[in-house]
Amino acid sequence: MDDDAGYGWRSFAGILIILAGFFNTIDGLVAIINANRIQGVANGQATLPVTDQVSSWGWLVLIVGIVMIFAGFSIFNGATWARVVGIVVVSINMIVQFSYLAHFPFWSFTMILIDTLAIYGLVVHGRPEGRTQPGG
Repeated sequence: MDDDAGYGWRSFAGILIILAGFFNTIDGLVAIINANRIQGVANGQATLPVTDQVSSWGWLVLIVGIVMIFAGFSIFNGATWARVVGIVVVSINMIVQFSYLAHFPFWSFTMILIDTLAIYGLVVHGRPEGRTQPGG
């Protein structure tokens, strides 16, 4: 195992990314499976601020969730590329959750907070293995 101080934060970020990925996967599947029912509730109004196609939005959230799960598990293996992919996909998830903010404020804010903590763990404590000091 890694003995440097950032290992715990990277593990924490990996766990958060995996959890957020599972949540997104569930949200995406629900949106895809129940797209007609969800659109019917809106009575002709757009249900999402970006698009009124709930199934398209569900596919986006599902794909982001799956990539998050793979990136989270790869972070545990110590792959540097996984940290970069994790930061990128978590940033995309923050944008997606921000677009949900008007409709599901508590859930979106919680997911944005989880994403922020994951980015912090990967950026601040995510130096490559073998480097104990910045620049060293």
